[in-house]
Amino acid sequence: MLQIIANKLAEKQKQGLLRSLNRPVGIDFTNNDYLGLANHFEIAKTAADAYIKNGAGSKGSRLLGGNNKIFEEIETWLANWKGTEAALIFNCGYSANLGVISAFCDSKAHLFCDRLNHASILDGYAMSSGKLHRFKHNSPEDLEKALKAVGTEDFKLIAVEAVYSMDGDIAPLKEYANLAEKYNALLYVDEAHSDGILGPGGKGLTAQLGLENRVHLSLTTFGKAYGTMGACIFGSKLLIDYLINHARSFIYSTAISPGAAVAMQKAVEVATRDNFRRESVLKMSANFRQKIQEAGFDCLQSETQIVPVMLGTVEKTQKCRDFLLEKGFYTACIRPPTVPNGTSRLRINITAAHKEKAIENLTENLILYIQSL
Repeated sequence: MLQIIANKLAEKQKQGLLRSLNRPVGIDFTNNDYLGLANHFEIAKTAADAYIKNGAGSKGSRLLGGNNKIFEEIETWLANWKGTEAALIFNCGYSANLGVISAFCDSKAHLFCDRLNHASILDGYAMSSGKLHRFKHNSPEDLEKALKAVGTEDFKLIAVEAVYSMDGDIAPLKEYANLAEKYNALLYVDEAHSDGILGPGGKGLTAQLGLENRVHLSLTTFGKAYGTMGACIFGSKLLIDYLINHARSFIYSTAISPGAAVAMQKAVEVATRDNFRRESVLKMSANFRQKIQEAGFDCLQSETQIVPVMLGTVEKTQKCRDFLLEKGFYTACIRPPTVPNGTSRLRINITAAHKEKAIENLTENLILYIQSL
C-alpha cells in the first residue's frame, strides 16, 4: 500500500511537479506581505499585549464556549470600517471561502464561478450539493450566457476574485454587479489580493469602484497585505447570521486567539494611516511590469503588485527560477495544477519592503537570462 503512495510521488517528481517546503533565501519576491507589515513593531506590540492579557488561545468553537467579547467588538469595528452591517471572523481565507460557498450552495442553488477562482472556492463547491457553472475568466458575456440558462426563481451565487492571485489582473466588478441585479443573484467578491492595496485607504476594489451597496458579500484576508493572520466576511446582518448557522468551517473550528484578532484591527489601522506603503507598491510594480514587457516578457493582463512572467513549460520556468536564485533572487515557480498546462510562470510579488534597486537588479537578470538562451 505504501508503495502506491511512493509511486505517485515519484511520478510527480518525474513530471517536475513535486513540491517541497523551502525557506526563502536572498531577496524574497514570493511572499504576500504586500505592505511590509508582517514585522511591524506597533502591530506586534499590540498583539503581544493582547496575548499577555487574554491568553495564548481560545477555548473552542465560538458557538460552544469559544466566543469572546473581543471578537464581537472587532467584528463591529471591521464592519464599520468596510461600511457593512455585519462581519464574521474566520481562521483564514481558505476556511472563509469554504464556509461561504458550501453554506449557500445547497441542492437548489447554482454557483457561477470564474474559471481562475482560487482552489478554496472550488473546494467549497465540492462540499456543497449545488450546480456549478464555470464561466470564462473575466468575461461578463460568458457569465450572462450561464445566468440566462437558469430559472429566474432559482438561487444564484456569483463568486469572483477582485485581483487574481496568479495573473495579477482585476475583475470587471461593475459588470458583474449589473448582472447580479439583472438576474437576481448574490455577488460574492474575494478581496484577498486587493484589500490593503486598492481603493480608498486600501479598502479594496469594491470600494475603489463605489460598489459597496451592490456587492452582497466580500472576503478580506489578513495574512497578505495586512501581515497578520485570519480572515473576515462582510455583508448584511441577514447573510452573516446565515453563515453563523450554516458555514461548517466556522461552526466546527476552534476560534482564533484574541491576540490574533487584535492584530487584525491594528494592522488595518496602520495600513489605512500609511498611504505611502500602497503608493510605493503600485508605483514599483508598474515600473517593473513596464520594463520587462518592453524586454519581450508576457505579463498577461496584470495591473497590480502580482506580476506573472510567462515562460510556458515547467522546465523553462524552473531553469529561470534557478538562474535567479543563483543571483540572489527568490521567486515563485508556478506550475500545473495551480495553473493550466502550458502556462507555467514565475510569479513576482512586489511589496513595500522591496527596494527599487533590488527590483532593478531583478529586471536586469531576467533580461540577461532570456538573452542567454
